[in-house]
Amino acid sequence: MDTIMPGFDPELIEYAMNSLEARGVEFKLGAFLKEVRADGITFEQNGEKQDISALTTIWSAGVRANHLVEESSLEDNRGKVEVTPPELRAPSHDNVFVVGDCALIWNKEIDRPYPPTAQIAMQEAEICAHNLVALVKGGDLEHFEFINRGTVCSLGDDDGMGSIFGGKKIYGWTASFMKKVIDNRALLKIGGMGLLLKKGKFNIFK
Repeated sequence: MDTIMPGFDPELIEYAMNSLEARGVEFKLGAFLKEVRADGITFEQNGEKQDISALTTIWSAGVRANHLVEESSLEDNRGKVEVTPPELRAPSHDNVFVVGDCALIWNKEIDRPYPPTAQIAMQEAEICAHNLVALVKGGDLEHFEFINRGTVCSLGDDDGMGSIFGGKKIYGWTASFMKKVIDNRALLKIGGMGLLLKKGKFNIFK
């Protein structure tokens, strides 16, 4: 099924599309980009090619793992390493741990990989750090198990949607507020107060 946001609840996706369409966004689901020119683009939908005139084209194609993975001796799946879930190691290299965008972890409940979000990367990093220390100083290795704390998507400065606290759906300003809080928390954990003050989002009550 064609969708603008794989992995999100259908109600949340509908809200996001309605919100953006109300601001003039037009969606072309199931379309394939064929050509980008200085004066526009050509795309194919349902077997028919169509042109859109535009002086500005923005191309966004998702996240790709670091090219070093493909160039290494590690077994990769489209540039990602399908790690052993318990300890986040590369299958054939016990001394190599892989986390973040380069790691592929299968979600058996829905039979597809977990999305490469900051949430899962930060959880992987904590387990990986513990296991590295345990290997050097001695101790038990911890097993990785993803804890889904929800996902929030920004639809503008004061609009958003998402699911938090075990599936509670939030919309509009509430979701936008929560997204900024989540982003600030991530900055604080990654770089401390200095990074938060430098790049934090403080217009949360706008």
